[in-house]
Amino acid sequence: MRMQLRIFLLILLVPLFLQGQKNRTLDETEINFLYNYYNQDGNHSPVTGGNGTEELDCQSPVIMINVPIDTIHNVSVIYGVDYYTSASSDRIDRFISSASAQYLSAASGKDLRNHADIGYTYTNQIKRYSLGITGGFSKEFDVTSLSAGFSMSKTTKNENTEFALKGSYYQDTWKLIYPGEIRNGENYRFGNDEEDYDLDTRNTINLSFSWMQVLSKKLHFILLTDFVMQRGILHTPFHRVYFDDGFDFPDSLLFIKTMFPENLPRERNKLPLGLRLNYYLSDRIVVRTSYRFYIDNFGMTAHTASIELPVKVNRWLTAYPMFRIHSQTASKYFAPFNKHQVDFATWTPLNEFYTSDWDQAKLVNLKFGGGFKFFPMKGIANFSLGKNKIHVRYLDVRYARYHRDDGLKANSVSLDLGIKL
Repeated sequence: MRMQLRIFLLILLVPLFLQGQKNRTLDETEINFLYNYYNQDGNHSPVTGGNGTEELDCQSPVIMINVPIDTIHNVSVIYGVDYYTSASSDRIDRFISSASAQYLSAASGKDLRNHADIGYTYTNQIKRYSLGITGGFSKEFDVTSLSAGFSMSKTTKNENTEFALKGSYYQDTWKLIYPGEIRNGENYRFGNDEEDYDLDTRNTINLSFSWMQVLSKKLHFILLTDFVMQRGILHTPFHRVYFDDGFDFPDSLLFIKTMFPENLPRERNKLPLGLRLNYYLSDRIVVRTSYRFYIDNFGMTAHTASIELPVKVNRWLTAYPMFRIHSQTASKYFAPFNKHQVDFATWTPLNEFYTSDWDQAKLVNLKFGGGFKFFPMKGIANFSLGKNKIHVRYLDVRYARYHRDDGLKANSVSLDLGIKL
């Protein structure tokens, strides 16, 4: 925790130093403090074979800093921490007795993820284009990630059209943590030394293109397309899959049933296509709509539609209700608890690939909620820190409720505090 505090303070002090070095006539340094709290509960955890608690709580504070070095060069820094407690992950290890199977509490029930990104952008205002590069890392107990990316955009002379292209590459290194009952026949604890686990990698390339067009004073649209290519480990080793082996016992005797760790192909391609339409109904009301189509080579297709209605209550307060619906087909490798087939001749899975993760099941998910943005013309507060003037610009608060037709329910609360130096 001391190291995380040092990193946080260093990131916080960097813009104060840079602000003092640059010309005062330039735009101010922008800082955003974000916080999200998320909780969920359901009964289809993949850790216990698609049949067990999905209870989870996650807190995610993030600091985002945007520093204009001059009118051409810009630096951005993002640092965040995700702290979660998970009842389902707490059941990776399992104690087996002759009378029952009990999932024991272990260190796997909580984890901390640190992530950071730094970016640089070059902007040519005369020729109306920008170029950017980014780099980042992410670290939690069983996954370490490195990333790099680029971006470019071009605006037309009348500024009614903008084209943007982005690319990113991620390399994730996974510790292969298997369910406790099959880990060398011993009940290891989640959190042993690294040499207890083999490693595998996943490489992800993401290319995205967007076209933004101003059709009129009231109507704007954005067309988006992505191509995602993944190679390497795509399954989670500690996700259990229970097979239909003819033995149907109470949940307390699950250890008798045939079980194998989740197994999925090592190649996956994803293609999302999206459209956003913003219509300014009046000076006070904006209608924001979006639609997204998704398809991949796991056999999944999905449709997502959303609407948000920001309403300007007065000069300093905007409220926005929102609604989203998402539906998807199941992956061809998915089957619920006790539905995958076993080859009785060899007592092995009948199919090469299999999962009981309900994120890959056929389902419908509803999201609804809203929020408000408190943005006075003179800001919320102003004060000085040394030679720097701190201008607290706005506070944005959002709440969302999720309902999935498999029974999962979740809540999310987000805060965004905007500051200028």
